Amino acid sequence: MHSNMLTCRTSARKVSFCAILCCLFISFIRVDHLYPIMRISGNIQKVIYESVTEAAFVKYSTVSTVSKNTLLSFNRPDGHNKKQNISKLARKVVPQLTKVELRQIKRYTHYSSPIVVSKYKLIFFWNEKVGCTYWKSLLQFIQGIKNKEVHDPRRNGLTYLIQFKDNDITDMMFNEAWIKAVFVREPRERVLSAFLDKGLNNSLMMDLCGRPSVKSFPEFLAVIKLCKDVHWSSQVKLPRHLYKNTIIGKMPDINKFSENLLTKIGAWNDTVKDWLHSKEQFGRTRHHATSARQKLLQYYNDTKSQDIIFEMYTDDYEVFNFDKKYFN
Repeated sequence: MHSNMLTCRTSARKVSFCAILCCLFISFIRVDHLYPIMRISGNIQKVIYESVTEAAFVKYSTVSTVSKNTLLSFNRPDGHNKKQNISKLARKVVPQLTKVELRQIKRYTHYSSPIVVSKYKLIFFWNEKVGCTYWKSLLQFIQGIKNKEVHDPRRNGLTYLIQFKDNDITDMMFNEAWIKAVFVREPRERVLSAFLDKGLNNSLMMDLCGRPSVKSFPEFLAVIKLCKDVHWSSQVKLPRHLYKNTIIGKMPDINKFSENLLTKIGAWNDTVKDWLHSKEQFGRTRHHATSARQKLLQYYNDTKSQDIIFEMYTDDYEVFNFDKKYFN
């Protein structure tokens, strides 16, 4: 009887030990999250793991100090060799985004959501009155989308961030393989463009603000303090901490920024370059042009109107480092 009880206890211990070992093994061989648990010893300069199994559990019998720059190397299941400094071998921490941050990032509708170009791993945060017709047309072209409709997300063929699951959005935002880019415009110029394009248009102002068109630029500045609309809202639409990993382009550098961005994602070539200077593209974008930059001194002829803009768009000036120097 006593012998049988000892046998049962021994068997139970073996089963428990095996179960624990299996759980540990499974937890450390997840794809792309493989970080071995180790006791490093001796003056080891390089350790080569020949397989995932071997990489999962590696132990050394003696313990001594090792430099944080010690290089560890192991062969991945796909055949590629991965090298990692020992200082980075702590268990990988996956950043998280709150529900509020996710809503802020993907926005509320397809009409304002960032554009995703999966082929080139690009998330593009566009803004109204900041060359959005130009950018949507360009992102259509590099994907081979032949569609004359640019702005209607139901028909323009573009993919938007709001279409992705929250977990996928989080992974994309913190994955260095995905390029995040935003394109912005100096607030005084952008607001003036909105005034010239929307504020003086009676039907548009009735649609956007439920009131007739304005008679003057100062009146428009007073109206937009109360009437909230994407065409003159702040361009800071991401949690601030995410901008440190986001490429920022500005309106005066649109041509150079386009080339640099497309080069970075692998989409720049002579065909794209020729298309950007084509009559087709010029005709698409010219329709919305207001020449606001050439009219800045005409409308901002005092400091009062500029101070209003500085106050309304404090976040834009801080995050995108726009100059607050008065026009004169």
